[in-house]
Amino acid sequence: MDIEETIFFYTRNDYLIINNLLCGNMNRLWQVTEIVNNDSKGVLKEYKNGERTLDKKSLKRYQGRIYEKLDDEVKAKILKTAKNDISNILNAMKPTNHQIVLHRNVKIDDALSHCNLNDIVEFKIISSTSITPSDPNYDFYRYKITVPKNEPVLELDQFDYFIRNEDGEILLPPMKCRIKNIRNNDKGNCKRTIELEYLEKLPVNI
Repeated sequence: MDIEETIFFYTRNDYLIINNLLCGNMNRLWQVTEIVNNDSKGVLKEYKNGERTLDKKSLKRYQGRIYEKLDDEVKAKILKTAKNDISNILNAMKPTNHQIVLHRNVKIDDALSHCNLNDIVEFKIISSTSITPSDPNYDFYRYKITVPKNEPVLELDQFDYFIRNEDGEILLPPMKCRIKNIRNNDKGNCKRTIELEYLEKLPVNI
């Protein structure tokens, strides 16, 4: 499995599997696995019906990740694939050439709560961030993350567009951060901006 295949699926739905594994949320992992599998089967059905085009490589990738029954053998295969995907992403990360500021939108129910200035917080997931902030059509909190020079990131712009989701997307490893500022917003869907200082990469033990 190569890094292109890993990113191809991460930027679709497999990030749900990867991040639940990193957090140890196994019950939720198997729930989202079924969602991911059904979505992939839907893509293949659209291809079969002539409603979607897939090149041979993409077709083979989808066919290699679907299953018919989520039994113990399939679960073991999914965990092995997810662990390989995590290793691929982390090993592909490169040190930043300079300090960068990245943005991540988080639904309010999933965001940091009861946090204070200078608190140290940990994110066990692989975080998808953007160079340019965006405004989705739901209420959310925005993390504004300052990443110092020489810290590991994975810039997805290096991959062909059909593999990734959007321009300017950057993945961060599981990390420890310090809360530098908190600003509440009265207007728009962004209800709070939490400014974070990246401190260090967390060890991954799965």
